[in-house]
Amino acid sequence: MRLLLFFLTSLSWVNEVLGRAVFAHFMVGNTEHYTASDWVDDIKLAQEAHIDAFALNMAKGEPMNTKAIADAFSNAEALGFKLFFSFDYAGRGPFSKDEVISWINKYAPSSAYFRHQGKPFVSTFEGPDQAEDWVDIKATTGCFFVPDWSSLGAGPAVEKAGGVVDGLFSWAGWPWGDQDMDTYVDASYRRALDGKAYMMPVSPWFYTNLPGYSKNWLWRGDHLWFDRWIQVNTLMPEFVQIISWNDYGESHHIGPIRDHALVAFDTGKAPYRYSLDHHGWRVLLPFAIDRYKNNKATITSEGVSFWYRTTPKDAYGTGGTTGNTVSQLQMEFQPNDIIQDSVFFTVLSTDTVSVTVSIGGMSSKGVLRDLPDGGAGLYHGSAPFNGRTGDVRITVTRKSVTIADETGPAIKNDCHNSITGFDAWAGGGLTSRAPSAVDTPSLENEVCIRGTGANDFDVLCRTTCYWGYCPESACVCRATGAQIKLPPETPGEVHPAEGLNSNYIGLCNYACLYGACFSTYCGKDEYPLIEPTVSPFNPPSCTSGTGDGDWAALWQGSLNLMNPSQATKAISRIGEDHGLCAFACARGLCPKDTCDSSGGDSQEQTDPPVNQVEMPHLDRDCYRFTECVDLDNTQASSCRDGYTRMSFDRASCSGNSGLPICCKNSALPMECTWRGSGGDCNGQCHKGEVTLFESAKGGDPGESGDSKCSRGHKVFCCGLRTFSAMTSQCRWTECSEKCAGDETQVAQASELEGKCGLGTLTNRYCCKNNPPPFSNCHWVGQGDCADNTCNNKEVTLILDQGGGDGNLCSWWRKKSLCCTPEEAVFGNGVCPNPYCTILIGDCALDEWAEDDDTDEDTCGDHDELRRDEGALAEYDALSLLTLEDGSLLEKRAKRRRTYQAVIEDIIQNLIEIIIIARAYPGSGTLHSNTRGDPASDDIFELAPGCGNVDVILQFMADFLHTLGTGELPDLSRTVNGFIDPNDIEYWWDAPFPFGTFPTQGTSRCINSINDFIMDFFGSQGNRKPLLLCERRLNQMKGRIFNREMRPVNDVVMAGLRDDALSGDTQAEETMFDNIARAIGVWNYLNHPDALPTVSTNRNNLIDGSGLIGRLVPAFARMRDILMEFDENWYNDAAERTRGWVDEMLDLILQDLDALSQAGRAPPNEFSIRARVARLLNRRGDIKPPKR
Repeated sequence: MRLLLFFLTSLSWVNEVLGRAVFAHFMVGNTEHYTASDWVDDIKLAQEAHIDAFALNMAKGEPMNTKAIADAFSNAEALGFKLFFSFDYAGRGPFSKDEVISWINKYAPSSAYFRHQGKPFVSTFEGPDQAEDWVDIKATTGCFFVPDWSSLGAGPAVEKAGGVVDGLFSWAGWPWGDQDMDTYVDASYRRALDGKAYMMPVSPWFYTNLPGYSKNWLWRGDHLWFDRWIQVNTLMPEFVQIISWNDYGESHHIGPIRDHALVAFDTGKAPYRYSLDHHGWRVLLPFAIDRYKNNKATITSEGVSFWYRTTPKDAYGTGGTTGNTVSQLQMEFQPNDIIQDSVFFTVLSTDTVSVTVSIGGMSSKGVLRDLPDGGAGLYHGSAPFNGRTGDVRITVTRKSVTIADETGPAIKNDCHNSITGFDAWAGGGLTSRAPSAVDTPSLENEVCIRGTGANDFDVLCRTTCYWGYCPESACVCRATGAQIKLPPETPGEVHPAEGLNSNYIGLCNYACLYGACFSTYCGKDEYPLIEPTVSPFNPPSCTSGTGDGDWAALWQGSLNLMNPSQATKAISRIGEDHGLCAFACARGLCPKDTCDSSGGDSQEQTDPPVNQVEMPHLDRDCYRFTECVDLDNTQASSCRDGYTRMSFDRASCSGNSGLPICCKNSALPMECTWRGSGGDCNGQCHKGEVTLFESAKGGDPGESGDSKCSRGHKVFCCGLRTFSAMTSQCRWTECSEKCAGDETQVAQASELEGKCGLGTLTNRYCCKNNPPPFSNCHWVGQGDCADNTCNNKEVTLILDQGGGDGNLCSWWRKKSLCCTPEEAVFGNGVCPNPYCTILIGDCALDEWAEDDDTDEDTCGDHDELRRDEGALAEYDALSLLTLEDGSLLEKRAKRRRTYQAVIEDIIQNLIEIIIIARAYPGSGTLHSNTRGDPASDDIFELAPGCGNVDVILQFMADFLHTLGTGELPDLSRTVNGFIDPNDIEYWWDAPFPFGTFPTQGTSRCINSINDFIMDFFGSQGNRKPLLLCERRLNQMKGRIFNREMRPVNDVVMAGLRDDALSGDTQAEETMFDNIARAIGVWNYLNHPDALPTVSTNRNNLIDGSGLIGRLVPAFARMRDILMEFDENWYNDAAERTRGWVDEMLDLILQDLDALSQAGRAPPNEFSIRARVARLLNRRGDIKPPKR
């Protein structure tokens, strides 16, 4: 088994070495003013970099094409260099078939033309609509055809024109948002190509500000140039194309800047010529390319490549630049949110190095993020600006010998035209001769030794990639090296956990085989695989939205991602629209008041109708099957445990098949139905209903059966069961009446239901609730009002033909007033009174929560640091890093919630261990998706201003006591003994190499056992373990689980009891509220909405402790001890709670009986006895939650 897995993980490196080649994308359009010396210089520099050929990007009809191509080939022939055509179909329109054949046949015979398998190599930039042309072009020219048809995606591109391509080139060479580059798109191409050639894109940077081309965005560069060459080594594609040699307008040029070649800045109407020198990105190319092409490289010279932006990211305005671009259907960010102010460097050395970066004369140590396995190779890292400006200098030493000392231009706060420059300067050189030539290990003998995964795959990927198994379909390999010694095998059949998909199968098999069987993802029980409709490896994207004012017609609603139905040059009539009119008008939606479809020409065009396409909206409470099943087959169409089938969707299914719709039992909607009838359907939810899904067919129950819509779509609507309660304190005013002083205006209408006359046009919707029960209310419906459906999980407040502006819908349709409910749509687990009595005055902010989405710690770029083989060899793959800043622990403790565990060791020394919590979000951002998956939106108990995040941190302080003493919470002894407290103290906060521990969600800075363990309790990046709980209930829970405290102070309870038995009804309320809240803690922990999270957290913590035990031999018994402790901790707390509740109720009855017998019974006697009886009946609720 082990030999087979090693073969599988090594397979990607076993290629035909001679088939590999590296090209550079060359813009012919920039060469109009080139001289012969320019061509010679470019070619010689490319040869020095070990580049095999230029891909000549040529747009149709460019005036310089004929001369430039002739000059390029004549000089390439003389210098022994290669070229090939990359026909640009996007720049000036598509080439004709005859043009392409003419160019290829003219130059393919040249000795400078690059050939593969004896065939002239040809590529394109886009042009999939002309795919059929290539059947004849290939037949005529005999070319080897590898186009870039990235607009289609890998699968459709491979199949285009009957599979005419011999391979594909991807243009997806830059990362998304603030993430580092991954290889999921590359993997999708390799999978779709199924053995055909793949040309992989590699690029160092991307920044463009060319309004003339409607381009103004950046993609994160930072570590990209280093990361991408590592990824080339892990995937070993047949070809690599560097983007680019001379595309200055997009800032990814690695060739020299030539002033007479910067024409793009003029035609693109750039605010200034922002291109900077990038020669440093060529410094290490010979090494990187040789290793890729030959599996290994020889180091004869040492040096550094370094790059940085010369302007801090917040120096001036952005000039409208965005991070990411909607033109690629990406979510956009502020550019300064996705890039780092740092000097980035890569060092080529034969042994370990130290790097110092000076900015303005102030020096700091460079932080190494990546180290080569075995010591010889590329060292990569960075040094933050930290507010420094001035000249830059980088010094590299190897064993006290300086191997590089380079300078760069000053970092300044000066900006051209008050616009922050986002291009980078890149410099460096190979300035020292190595002591002796050193060969790197062969990639054929290496496996992946460090990797990551998207979203929930990260935990498994970090584990299995570390052991050498890093499947490219699910994981991203970050480093290669020698295979480590694997843990002992644990045979047995395993499966993905409930609700997961087939992508987990291989990872679970491998992880569980070697003892890392995380129960969240893998287990012995087999469940139906739930295959996602969208790749789980894709970054998030916007699928619905709203807009204000004149933009509402274009922004409102859910995503209908249709292909453009018409050519358009539409522009906005009302201001900057960031391309919105052009995008919408090309797809048939072109409101004339907002967009000019003529592009400024005098003649308007008529917008043809466009067929609607269905777009499902999935949420947490209900789900729709992703594959058709026989609806009469109860087994095939059955819902998951805990869910009930509410309906089905015929979708594109045949016969009696459909897609069942299932909703959670504990939060069922009241009534659901498919709405929309007739040919146009025009599905629209009614008052008090929520839109869940859309479909062209729908199902039953419904208004019109499951016949297919000819236009529009049907919607699946469910009644909001709390709608009546939420609207009970709200009203519509009379015409032009304003809200009263104790009311808040939530929405308004114009001539609601036509009741108001001319001049009295406004009705207002006013609510007494504070805060109001609805937010973000807006009218939906324009023109004929075919777009009058609320977004997913918005509730329809009312339907009206005139809506907010009084313009009546056509065809008697009505507009929808859509609002966001201020509680979870399907009702939350709310305990009955008196368990939920809340006094607003007792609410306060959680001082430890952070509602600004901050990272856990300022960890810089450490989080990908590779292991150091030289240290602590006795622990195999484990090693410690030197903690240069000795005050780091103290600094973190000041910013984080801390607990203290004091343990007595065998010779009675008291050992103090500080437990530092992870930063966790407050209630304001707990459900935000800005840091990956949000927490559950189930709320146990909440009043305005009373939200607190439930973080069970006391657990760890108590566990460390048990771990180091063997004493359980109930004072019994553990069966599995204990761990030496000195080992706990030594290892608990010791800094491990980043990447040692898998991360949950989007957490960062996991570099110690403390970090790893505490992240299971929840953090900014890992929100799934967190629940939202009312502050007083949360505080009561903390006291219940603190063995040194009573749920409520005895003196306080005695005073309340005396006052209540004297007739004080307020004291009575408070006294019983305290007792009820103690019971309510256990209602909360056992509630069907909270229990899954509580149980998952406990099991994840046990799995994590098992991983620690495998990494650190001293902690081998940690998992077994934790399993004992976990059960004991909850049982002990429940027993103590029962005892306290019994004691309190007994004391009340004893004192009340004594007063009654003395003839001094208080006037509230019967109320007190009734409350005691009710609480005694709920005593059974005090039970530990199941794990």
